[in-house]
Amino acid sequence: MTDNDLVALYKAGKFKEALAAAIGENGKSKSTPTRLVMDKQAGKLRCYRGNKRVEKDANGEWQLVKLLP
Repeated sequence: MTDNDLVALYKAGKFKEALAAAIGENGKSKSTPTRLVMDKQAGKLRCYRGNKRVEKDANGEWQLVKLLP
């Protein structure tokens, strides 16, 4: 799913569906996001695990942002 599709789901109020689509198949990882937040300045969705931001690394695994190179 593309970022635009995720944003459309989020704006339509389908938060659980957007989170499930963002997680994809890697739902068992230690750093899998538990919530999505819209960054109003950038217009993009940000994924968080607790209060820490996470993103997918080059291998497609969820990592804390501060740990990414």
